[in-house]
Amino acid sequence: MATRDLTQAEFESVVTTEQIVIVDFWAAWCGPCRQFAPVYEAASERHPDIVFGKVDTEAEKALATAAGISSIPTLMVFREGVLVFSQPGALPGAALEEVITQVQGLDMTEVHEKVRAMRALDDLPLEVSQEDFAAAHAGGATVVDVREPMEYRAGHVPGAILMPMRQVAERANELPTDAKVYVVCASGNRSASMTSVLRRAGVEAYSVAGGTSQWQAEGREIVTGPYPRAQDAPVAG
Repeated sequence: MATRDLTQAEFESVVTTEQIVIVDFWAAWCGPCRQFAPVYEAASERHPDIVFGKVDTEAEKALATAAGISSIPTLMVFREGVLVFSQPGALPGAALEEVITQVQGLDMTEVHEKVRAMRALDDLPLEVSQEDFAAAHAGGATVVDVREPMEYRAGHVPGAILMPMRQVAERANELPTDAKVYVVCASGNRSASMTSVLRRAGVEAYSVAGGTSQWQAEGREIVTGPYPRAQDAPVAG
């Protein structure tokens, strides 16, 4: 099956009605896009049961923006209407085949269950009060501090796990998905944005209003001391 040009008008319909849809976001001026094109075309010939779509980001700027495309080429793969893969950069033929094999092997019952759980999180409040957090903390709740190591060492909520903002996405799998997780920073701004990141990873996270500053101002315990992990400590010299 040859590749298929997709427009904004038909994109959602194709993605939600076809079993597997692979989409290459590209532009004519992009060298890596042109290099990837024959690899993508060859894969479409090998897999006639899969829709291989192409979106010209110059002609379909609104669609590219809606899809969050920031670099090209970007490859997205949908199965049963769910985005299961997204990665910028031109893939070699073997790597593309590996992605296809992995997508074909997905347990879609499990995938849909995860999607439902993530959508349920969207209906929950993003933020909790200091009072509610204090009660949860007393009960042994998991607390994540998303400030920088120096801030953490200067004073943090007892038992808080240091996870600087830059690490949150890659370390989300360290956190429980069967219990609430409370996210703190200095005032509540950074924690709110990182709470959204964790929820996208399937963690029932809540940002603590007022952060560590309000926690301390209200007379609650603050711990100072060593970095929780050696790699978080500054290098001497």
